[in-house]
This record gives sequence, C-alpha cells and structure tokens, in this order.
Amino acid sequence: MVKAVVSDAELRHSLNIIRQLKGDEVHAVSRIPMATGFYSRFTNKRIRIKNHEEVNWEAYDVSFMITDEANEFGIKQKLENALLPDKKGFEKLRDKYETMKLCKRLKIPYPKTELLKKYKTDFDYPVMVKPAKSSGSRGRFVLKSSEEAEKQLPGLLKTFGKVLVQEVVEKVDTFGTEVLYVKGAEKAVFQHKRLREYPVDGGPSTLRESIVDEETRELTRQIMGALKWNGVAMAEFGITKNGPVLFEVNPRWWGSLALAIHSGVNFPKLYRDVIVNGDCKTVNEYKIGVKCKYLLFGDLLHFISRKDFFGLAGSLFEFTKHDVASWSDPLPGIMRFPMAFYYLTNPELRKFVLR
Repeated sequence: MVKAVVSDAELRHSLNIIRQLKGDEVHAVSRIPMATGFYSRFTNKRIRIKNHEEVNWEAYDVSFMITDEANEFGIKQKLENALLPDKKGFEKLRDKYETMKLCKRLKIPYPKTELLKKYKTDFDYPVMVKPAKSSGSRGRFVLKSSEEAEKQLPGLLKTFGKVLVQEVVEKVDTFGTEVLYVKGAEKAVFQHKRLREYPVDGGPSTLRESIVDEETRELTRQIMGALKWNGVAMAEFGITKNGPVLFEVNPRWWGSLALAIHSGVNFPKLYRDVIVNGDCKTVNEYKIGVKCKYLLFGDLLHFISRKDFFGLAGSLFEFTKHDVASWSDPLPGIMRFPMAFYYLTNPELRKFVLR
C-alpha cells in the first residue's frame, strides 16, 4: 500500500486529490482545525500543524504539495517524493513580472505591464493591480480612477512590497490550460472555459466547462518547454477579439481540479504514478462540455456579490458536477459550513473569503 500525504487539506483541490487516492494510506495536513479534507472517508489520518517543518514529508511514498508556500518548502527541502520544478523556474512563474518578461522573449501576447515599487497614481485608467508574486485573487483590484488608486495602492505596496499595474484587457472569454510535466515532457493536459467567477471582476472560477483550444494549448507548451517544467501548473489566458493574451501561470495545483477529474484527466493519479512507478501514461484527450461548480462557497458568493438572488435560485437547478459536494463522500461538503464560520470569525482568514 502506498503511503501518501496531502498538504493544505482545507482547500477543495486537496480534497479532490485525497478522493483519488482511495486504496492508499492518506494523511491530510492543515493549519485549519475543520479542514475539509480531514473529513473525507478516504483520509486515514489528520495532521494539524502550525508550519511545514512539523511534518516528516520524506517518510511518505508520495507528497502532494498544494500551495505556493508548500511548493517553496518542498523545493528548499529537495523532496524526492514530490514532483517539483527547480527553484529558478518556480520563481519565474511565481513572480508575475518575470513571467511577463518570459512572454516577451517567447513572443507570447500579454497585457501592457508596469512593475510598481513606489507609490504613484498617474496611469491610463482603468487598470488591474495585483501582487507581483502569486497569491490567488487576494490583493487584486480593478482601479477606475486616481481616487481609487489612492485608497488601495498604499496598502498593497505595504503588504506585498511590489505590485503589477496592467491594462484592463477587453476579453470575451477566459481559458485555463492545466498540465502535468515530467522533466520537460508533457504527460497530461486539460483545458476549461470560465463561466462564472468570484470575485466577479477577476477571480477563481465558480462554474467552468471543459473545452479544447489548440492555440492556448500550444502557447502553454512553449512556456513549459522553455522552463523544462517538472510538476503541475495552470496557465490563464484572456481571449480577446485579436486572440489570446496570457494573464498568468500558476506553478502549483489549481482550484478547479475537480473538473479535469470529472472529464477524464486524473491528474492526482498520474502524479502518483510518476512518483511511485517512475512514469505514467500520457493523457491529452477527455470529455468536452462537462461543467463543474464550486457551490460552497464560490458560486454562492458570486451571486450574492452581484445581488442576483434570482440567478442564484436558478443556478441551484443546473445539472453540473461539483468541486466539493459528493454523494459518495458527503461529510466534507457538510463541514464546509463550520469551516466557513471559522474563516469568517478569524480576522486573518476572513480576507480569503470576503474579497
């Protein structure tokens, strides 16, 4: 029996990894006492921590390092039981300004971007501002005037040190390309189209659909090939009337992982096979038109933030797959409610929910 450990078990993609490891001995790790993954029937042991140093990651056959912080720790520790990129490649994608410089070299379209280290407000509004280093949708705002910039930029610079100021791209769609690479070789690829998101002005998808788009798939291959990538990643493209524009590449597991699994690309199983068996089959075909929803609490917050309560009522009758809710593993879905209460009553965690 394979012994596996999954970091950051409070996250929905960690839960979906745990669910794909049935038959293995699975240990779930989290700083959060009511972490969703703790309550999966496929979790054999819950490990509550304050920092990653408390876990003996090397004692496992395979380690799933989920967040940027966990990946950074795994790279520093040179974990051999995890599929991780080299430090240089990881930092190039984690630092969004470095990603844009890579795009310039590869001639991949990207938004007009300025790196801001010192406060100023003279921009061609509206502009998108976000931390130079990836942090999900936290710290990301669309500023429509210098007055809004005066309110937001000082705090962002104080918190993150440096931010990107980008032109607001007029997009008609947002596509994501998710990949698994082993030493520069593509082993799996999946793509989705974002249908709803939270925050509504640019955040993780709350409803998305599986697609195939050859142009953005090839652009992602160019980036991964240039870095000789090792591990998982997700590239996000805005689709404009003139073609795709790269927004960012996240060098880690992604929140909408459940859709790929429901569509036929079992990234966790493939990742496990690479670590345990030395290789995995190549997967680049899957079901098209599959939809998957992050109901609790992504889609719920999407409609509440828009004050679209009729839309929310209608969405409850949509026939889709779900990121968390599962008839075969129901307790994690139920435990989202006390976990949400824990987040909302904790000042440090509240910002991750009410963005």
